[in-house]
Amino acid sequence: MGIKDLGFEEVRKRAENFRKIAEEWSTTQQFNTGSAEAERFLEENSLAPIVGTICDQQITAEDAWNFPYWLSEQQKGKSFSAQFIHSLGKAKIEDLLGTYMEDKWPSGMGQSDLKKYLDNISNYIVNTCRLIADRYDNDPDNIFKEGKYIVPEVYFSLRVLPGIGPKKASMIARDFVKGEGAWYRGICKRLKGRGINFMVTEEHLSEVPIDVQVVKVFGRVMGEFKKTPPRERFLDYWPDIQNFAKLTFPDFPGKIDQVLWAVGREYCKERQPNCERCPLKGTPCDYGGS
Repeated sequence: MGIKDLGFEEVRKRAENFRKIAEEWSTTQQFNTGSAEAERFLEENSLAPIVGTICDQQITAEDAWNFPYWLSEQQKGKSFSAQFIHSLGKAKIEDLLGTYMEDKWPSGMGQSDLKKYLDNISNYIVNTCRLIADRYDNDPDNIFKEGKYIVPEVYFSLRVLPGIGPKKASMIARDFVKGEGAWYRGICKRLKGRGINFMVTEEHLSEVPIDVQVVKVFGRVMGEFKKTPPRERFLDYWPDIQNFAKLTFPDFPGKIDQVLWAVGREYCKERQPNCERCPLKGTPCDYGGS
């Protein structure tokens, strides 16, 4: 079974079901670091959420977004700025990141992937900090100093940073237009102090960030697969996911990501998913039935 077998009316029913569930459930599913100190640092320091965003792949979101606070604590009161982080150099950042992650690596992550993560992420962090120091006068808030933006403008403002790819840029642009998250709150406060009112509009132009959780849940609900395909095939599902999001939330397509991501992370495990407690259990899928 797949989209072609379902037919349009059945796809539309699934969109209606997603919309109902999201309206009733998504408002209580807010991500946070689990640490009041780390959350406060993400809001107060303009570079911290950028570092957290860069780290947020392959490891848990909590570990990624707690790293900036941990890193700042290791510097013993020194300024946590783009210029300073760049001055530490790639080797130092890689060593610190490895120390931080020593007892946090996902169980399924092999040594080669671990080494590749440390190499890539430390390189992204240092290069992004160099760009911010050179192009934005060492102040990440200058990226948004014009104040008012539409979603695609935020997306491409972030995409120029070496450590932020399409998924991450879409994710942050979605949060900004929703007016959520420590990064958004921090930018608003700091820019307001400079007489700038920061806002992001045109929700209907938002898109769904594509990751393993989104592809997995969408594919199972649509009957496209039971086992999640390899990452190199994720883009095969990109057009279907974006158009299903528009069908579900015409005014704000990116909103569906919160349901797909949270269900995939908390309930729809790759093996032994918790179908009985899944918020989407009323929707047919290869695991849960109908």
